Amino acid sequence: MEYTDVEKQILSLMERTDFKNLSKSDVISYASKLSELSPEVAAQVIAQFPKLAKLIQSSMVEYKDILEKIVASDDESTNQVYGLLNKEIDEADESRKEYIEFADKVRSDLSKCLDNPDLTPEQQKEIRDQEMEVLRMVDKKDSEIREQETEAAHMADKKDSEKKAFNWKVVGTASFVVLTAIGIGTAALGGQF
Repeated sequence: MEYTDVEKQILSLMERTDFKNLSKSDVISYASKLSELSPEVAAQVIAQFPKLAKLIQSSMVEYKDILEKIVASDDESTNQVYGLLNKEIDEADESRKEYIEFADKVRSDLSKCLDNPDLTPEQQKEIRDQEMEVLRMVDKKDSEIREQETEAAHMADKKDSEKKAFNWKVVGTASFVVLTAIGIGTAALGGQF
């Protein structure tokens, strides 16, 4: 078979006179040079190693499965975090409701005390001060719960950002692997990559 000048140069680099009986390591070592071969010669080189093509294909399938498991695991972890945050928010909301109900009952009882005509002005003032203190306590509790809810929202946002960053890394890695495999395939067929 007649070889082109580039093919002869590659044979010279490989210190060979033809492309027959190449080892796997030879093919891998010079895979980057396949794009310089004519399609017929590249096909001959690749045809000698169907097991290598199958190995690459099975590796890609395994890699895809691993990526899917990693993403599923990350999804599960994210769902657990969101579940915990939702539970915390629900419990805080329930705590707020219970506290307000209790405070309303205390205020109601204090207001009933004001109905007593025998109270002195100082006693009435003290009851009103206690009612105001109950309102301040309710406001303080509400502020604390809002702070907890804001913190939970920040944690959810952080987890979401981490998940997006992780997914982009996975997509980037998978894309690199796929593009590399396509590049090798393109090179084997004589194309430029």
